[in-house]
Amino acid sequence: MKNFFILLIVATALLSFSCNKYCHCDQYIDGEKDKDYKGNFVKESSSGCDTFLVEPYEKDGKTYEVKCK
Repeated sequence: MKNFFILLIVATALLSFSCNKYCHCDQYIDGEKDKDYKGNFVKESSSGCDTFLVEPYEKDGKTYEVKCK
């Protein structure tokens, strides 16, 4: 039984190192969160999630902005 727990801990540690890490991004329209926006990006480098920052832009009189964390 003890060996099973050790094997389980080792397997969990290996899986945690091999998994991709994700940054969660939200879009804001005129300062309010867009509930329909789906934006998860793979964090491929050691840089922070703010590297996925999209500069605010205007379209149809509304300001769009994407913030990642």
